Amino acid sequence: MTDFNNSMLSVAIILSSMFATVGIMYGLLKYRDATVKLPVDREQLARIPAYGLQQQIQDLQMDLIGSMLMGAMIVSLPFAVSSIKAHITVGQFPWISVITGLMGLAYCSFKTWKNFSKLTKLRLGHTAEIATANELIGLQALGYQVFHDVQADGFNIDHLVIGKNGVFAIETKGRHKRNKDLRQTNGSKGYQVFYKDGRLNFPSWTETKPIEQAERQAKWVSQWLTKATGTPVTSTPVLVFPGWYVTSQSKPPFPILNHKQLVGTIPTLRNQALSQQQVDAIVYQVAQQCMSKSETGK
Repeated sequence: MTDFNNSMLSVAIILSSMFATVGIMYGLLKYRDATVKLPVDREQLARIPAYGLQQQIQDLQMDLIGSMLMGAMIVSLPFAVSSIKAHITVGQFPWISVITGLMGLAYCSFKTWKNFSKLTKLRLGHTAEIATANELIGLQALGYQVFHDVQADGFNIDHLVIGKNGVFAIETKGRHKRNKDLRQTNGSKGYQVFYKDGRLNFPSWTETKPIEQAERQAKWVSQWLTKATGTPVTSTPVLVFPGWYVTSQSKPPFPILNHKQLVGTIPTLRNQALSQQQVDAIVYQVAQQCMSKSETGK
């Protein structure tokens, strides 16, 4: 019976590290779901090309990683159990191994928290950009040329829209809707953001950096296309917050919109009158920029 108890204790020690990491992940997921939600419903978005294949590839990648880890664990588990059991039997506590293991577990737990936080932000940004891209399909039906994820000098332009009324550099910002804001406002005002005197006012925080970023990136687009085409090109910044009800209490320097407002707003803007020849030249330069970056992959 003592031998059986020692074996079970050995297995429990080994599995405790796995449960600790899984427990941290479970706690982070529960906290995220209890405090914030995505600004738009991912299930309500139009499916992008090859969406089903992308999901299958991601699922198979996770299965592959899981199979590799399971194989390594199956091979090493008997040896680990025997080693721990031997230490327990002779009464020699492996302090060095325990300390090393705890340090490794602490590091893995920290990495889990860091990666989960990064994954949450990436998931939010991806959802917001897909929501905006879905709406921009409506502009393509009106004759506009739309490009996504245009690579620049150390950053990217989320969406670039080109038409006879100008060039529009669209910056999409995903912001979680906080459950506490909805509870405190007793309704949809918890999901409203308004512009006033150079600041974006959310229910429980304010921001200015998205405005500065949108202006800076539009300026870069103007300079790049002017040099590339040989004719003056003025790019208008557009800032989009998918899923948020956006209003203004003072006149914004450029359009700040909900993604649903894009199709109705862009055609009404009179940024710069462009001939079809100028539009074609700009489209060519943007297409070349996208192709050159995608080919190098660097």
